[in-house]
Amino acid sequence: MFLVPNQQQLSEVVADFFSIGIEEGLVHLIADDASQLTGLPCRAATDVETTEFENDMDWGMVAGGGFGLAAGLMATTVLGPVGPLTGGGAVIVTSILGISLGGWLGKLVGEETPLHLLAKYKHALEQGCFLVMVDIPEERSCEIHKVIRQHCPKALVEIIHLHWDHQQAA
Repeated sequence: MFLVPNQQQLSEVVADFFSIGIEEGLVHLIADDASQLTGLPCRAATDVETTEFENDMDWGMVAGGGFGLAAGLMATTVLGPVGPLTGGGAVIVTSILGISLGGWLGKLVGEETPLHLLAKYKHALEQGCFLVMVDIPEERSCEIHKVIRQHCPKALVEIIHLHWDHQQAA
């Protein structure tokens, strides 16, 4: 993730990405005004990239599954001995319902929650800069970093590992 100050540099960086084999669908752009992105060879970032959609949905499913499991266990305890098949079925059904309801509620919350990583770029986006997100395997990060430095030598390149909770700045 990095900022590009103008559309000319953005076009050059994106063209170089494509020349080294980065696919169009892996480059996501964010601008303060979506009309600035028309005519560019890659797509604007979607809600999945700009909101807490996935994270909140995941946590909603975890919480919902936990509540569903607890509700199922409580129901089988309160209703008395109903047999292992009926009791187990009730626990499984309430857990699945909890996961579904929690995921749905998490999705609703996440769609309206801006991605916390974008807050620090808000001022630059308002000034007309472009935020570029590139989905690449970690082993290609050095290659991408070199391309970025060729066109935007002052850019702060932020590497975000989607599978880990830590960040690195290069």
